[in-house]
Amino acid sequence: MPPSAPLRHDPNKLYAGYFVSAFLLSTGLAGLLTPTLLASCFGMPIASSTYASGFVQCFGSRNITLGILNTVFLQQGNLKASATLAGLLAIDGALDAVVTYNFGGVVWALPHAMGAAVIPFVSRWMAA
Repeated sequence: MPPSAPLRHDPNKLYAGYFVSAFLLSTGLAGLLTPTLLASCFGMPIASSTYASGFVQCFGSRNITLGILNTVFLQQGNLKASATLAGLLAIDGALDAVVTYNFGGVVWALPHAMGAAVIPFVSRWMAA
């Protein structure tokens, strides 16, 4: 059986996938290295020597893992897996919106809610 031809994807879909990876890796590094700064960007300032800082670092390590996983999917040419992962991030965005609304109000929750509303459409486009 002859080897299959390499997959050809729309470069814009690959760029979108790599943007997702870059976002996850950058927020992950920020959470891991500067948890108090990242928490204040969510409208929830925390002290550096508290358990809350540790939870933000856990968030950071999760995002780094997801960013690496998404990059692996893209390197393998598996846009559907990358799009599925991006679509699942909408759940994170919606939950982030609820949490930031409870602690920081509408101003802090709005970017998360908007991201959660847009990500499924981008994910669907990437998978098509």
